[in-house]
Amino acid sequence: MKLICGKNSVLEALNKNYPIKKLYLRKGLVNKEINFKNIVYVDSIQMDKMTKENHQGYIAEIDDYQYYDLGTILKDKPENVLILDHIQDPQNFGAIIRSANVFGIKHIIIPKDRACDVTSTVMKVSSGGFRNVKIVKVSSLFEACEQLKKNGFWVYASALNNQASKLHKTNFAKPSCVIVGNEEKGVSSTLIKHADEVIYIEQKSDSVQSLNVASATSIILYELTK
Repeated sequence: MKLICGKNSVLEALNKNYPIKKLYLRKGLVNKEINFKNIVYVDSIQMDKMTKENHQGYIAEIDDYQYYDLGTILKDKPENVLILDHIQDPQNFGAIIRSANVFGIKHIIIPKDRACDVTSTVMKVSSGGFRNVKIVKVSSLFEACEQLKKNGFWVYASALNNQASKLHKTNFAKPSCVIVGNEEKGVSSTLIKHADEVIYIEQKSDSVQSLNVASATSIILYELTK
């Protein structure tokens, strides 16, 4: 089971409409803030068997996130799409979803394998942002990009190389699809090679090699949507 544990975490999940299947509360616990139908009251011993976390008498079982397919983007015809090339850290993924929501990005594409899924941690870090964003899962990012290009999208890849253009001087054609890369390897060479343009964030200091992917994505999305 996928669980969210602890009073504050569970109440936050309820307030932000997480896909909660069942709510487990410790017997005798009364909380008038909770407005949820499927509640099961169990004793502390049973709750301790369900999780090793400090549950405080509150455990929520959540459904698996329902992903979308690429056809959703072709149907919705959004102005901007974000592609995450094998992001693996749930903290980064959640922060990126939150930023996407802030800047009005409604569609994010992730690969089926070797990438972080939408977990309870991702949902929590996104601060409810997942509710307004459609996460599309595909078998091949390359094929997804090619399909989007055939449907009029311009593909931009973020990378530090000699062919890259400065982000703040980039005039994004619409509709746009922006790719940001894995925490260690960045965007794959295959995707970079087939992008319409490669972009990078100009830095003022040489002491740090690059920005964290979540921070970099926020800057890119600001420039994309300003």
